[in-house]
Amino acid sequence: MRPAATIAASIFLVLNGTSLAHPQETLPECDEDVIGVRCVERRDTIGTWDLMEVIPPVGSQNVLILSTDSFEPIEGIFGRQEHAQLVLSCVENVTNLAVHFGENYMSDVGSFRTLIYKIDDEAPVALAAAASEDNFGLGLFTGVEAIPVIRSLFDRERLLVSATSFTGRDITASFAIDGVEAAAEPLRELCNW
Repeated sequence: MRPAATIAASIFLVLNGTSLAHPQETLPECDEDVIGVRCVERRDTIGTWDLMEVIPPVGSQNVLILSTDSFEPIEGIFGRQEHAQLVLSCVENVTNLAVHFGENYMSDVGSFRTLIYKIDDEAPVALAAAASEDNFGLGLFTGVEAIPVIRSLFDRERLLVSATSFTGRDITASFAIDGVEAAAEPLRELCNW
């Protein structure tokens, strides 16, 4: 996997060693006293979407992450309930789309890499996705794959995703996607599309 793809594969789940589910607990806010460490430049909420822009410790482009939780929690392999997360990101000028499936171990081996998505009343679409670096998510980690799917979400209301965990558990999650076009504007600007 290319370095940018490796970063993107893990950025939506793990920032500085902790879960993105609670980023306010993990990364410091950027200010004049925070130098040479990854820090949060901006946080915002746009409709159902949480936006976080992270400044890297040294020189490269900022990372922008948009995330929204599923309507209902899903059960993990240890029985704990957690919301799935739909994550759109721009990392080193590469647009990514990923779904974090809580504590479910995901894989991109064979049929486990299949991510099925359905937008509103349209026909379901099956994609060959890549597993995140920590194997708790599946995603499209190149702009050529992710951008067309993200654009297909514009002016729609609901996204249903389905995948099979490596333990054989079928997982389904649904997300509110109305307003994603407006929420994705900063991401599109940063990733130049």
